[in-house]
Amino acid sequence: MVKAQGGDYLEDKTEYRYPNFVIGFNHCFGSSIGGGTDNLLIHTGRGDMKQEKKGFSYTPGIQIGAVYNIDFKNNKTGVVVGGKIIDYGFQNKYKCIANSDYNISEGDYMVKETFRAIGLQIPVLLKFGTSDIYRDMSYAYIGVQPTLNFMCSKGQKGSWSDEKFGKKLESGEKNTFSVAATFGLNYNIFSFSVNYMFMEFVNSKYEDENGKSPYKGIKGHIYVCTSLNVPMTRWITIHNWTAEKIRRKLHNGKSL
Repeated sequence: MVKAQGGDYLEDKTEYRYPNFVIGFNHCFGSSIGGGTDNLLIHTGRGDMKQEKKGFSYTPGIQIGAVYNIDFKNNKTGVVVGGKIIDYGFQNKYKCIANSDYNISEGDYMVKETFRAIGLQIPVLLKFGTSDIYRDMSYAYIGVQPTLNFMCSKGQKGSWSDEKFGKKLESGEKNTFSVAATFGLNYNIFSFSVNYMFMEFVNSKYEDENGKSPYKGIKGHIYVCTSLNVPMTRWITIHNWTAEKIRRKLHNGKSL
């Protein structure tokens, strides 16, 4: 709605159909738990490694894109569809198994394994609020976000060396398609969501040339997204005097 000089709100057609520009960060604070002691890395020179199921890890990522809002005329519900390029991932940590032959105790050495993917994510969301969701830009949303993964990679780093190992995942090692469930909150131009990736971009059924399954049991992970969600409508100029002055200059000083 656009506010008139008398204080009443005039109907603005963009209230019901409008795009948003989205840019933000993805935060994964955990692992994608695999098969525990069955999921062993290859021998590293410091013994075989088993996955830790506890401990802090953080994998950052980004997202950028645009979504299209279709608000219903009750001003309290709507749907959101669009497309975003996302960079996301997760970490698994491994500790060495005790080996008396080499005088190695459990946990003497660690390996950090980081998986990352870049993909096209397609949000399909239902949004709802208790007040006018266009005027206040205050609402919750829930839905799914199918993802087509383009580039997938993994990296490893051992605690005993500064050297890093990295490689792109081959076609058999990755899942091209994955999907996340999403619940989030939007206030003004700020958005916060919690997402659960049902199926990883890593193929847990992959077997290497030795018949081993290095990704056995890897399941989905949870990640948090914080972003700017900017409506590309008159809403911006109504709520920001600087933007309104620029708009008026482009329209020869007219206020509406």
